[in-house]
Amino acid sequence: MKKSSICLLLASMFAASVQATSQLDELSKELEIMSSIMQTSYKQNRDEKGISVRSLQSTYLAGQGVVFRIQTSGGSNRFRFSFNGLDHVIPVPPIEPQIEVRGNAVVIENEGHVIEYESIGDELEQVRELFIGSNDKLSELRDQQRELNWEAREVERRNRDNEFEKRHAEGERRAELEKETQELQKELAKIKERQREVEKYAQQLEEEQREANSKRVAAAQEQSKKFLAEFEHNSADILCKYGSGLKSLPAGEHITLVLDNYAGGKGRSKNQDRIYVFDYKDVQSCVSGKLDPQKLLGKANTYEF
Repeated sequence: MKKSSICLLLASMFAASVQATSQLDELSKELEIMSSIMQTSYKQNRDEKGISVRSLQSTYLAGQGVVFRIQTSGGSNRFRFSFNGLDHVIPVPPIEPQIEVRGNAVVIENEGHVIEYESIGDELEQVRELFIGSNDKLSELRDQQRELNWEAREVERRNRDNEFEKRHAEGERRAELEKETQELQKELAKIKERQREVEKYAQQLEEEQREANSKRVAAAQEQSKKFLAEFEHNSADILCKYGSGLKSLPAGEHITLVLDNYAGGKGRSKNQDRIYVFDYKDVQSCVSGKLDPQKLLGKANTYEF
């Protein structure tokens, strides 16, 4: 190969490299602006008492497109159902969730899934207060049950001692033991009655907790559905209004939104991301008015992984 041809080839490769670097620099600036627009829009449309977008990070994958990873206040990376759990939207599970309250947060845990809600609506707050109150009462009842069990064992021990002594006692002493035995039996009957009352009350409180748990799950599910619908609407609207700002994104690539750890694992041991993949050409069509936001959303490849 002639020296002049080699020089031309090297010059062409260098020019292509410089052009690619310049395009990436421009895309980086555009991506930063787009991220700021999205964060502002999500913040303006958030529900103060419900799930909201906590943070947004973006990156570019060559040959694939830009990716926005979004974390929410009601899902993110702390899934563990301890009353709490949803498939964002997890259906009401067959095995009732456990309950855990951490300050102002509610944690839902069921079948290995855990979701922590840092801010909760009025209905969830009422359920939370009900749970705390009934849980304190159940703790007191457990203490009472332990004390009554101890008293019952003590009375039964004294009764056994009396029965043993009666086998060898005679006359006046035997009569005294008979009287003591009757009194012990009356005392034991009272203790047993108190145990039944405590047990009945405990069962009532547990039933109240089960009902509260059902309300809690239903309210959390409703919050999740509401957030998801608003998030999808807002996201499609943002892309239709401002998607043209990513003009340095190569043709044929994509814009991907990832709701981090938002979806339940559906029987798996971990939670999943909810992912929306938009073809950039569809976003451009929406920007130009050929598609509306709802149709753009319908054309997205949406899945959980």
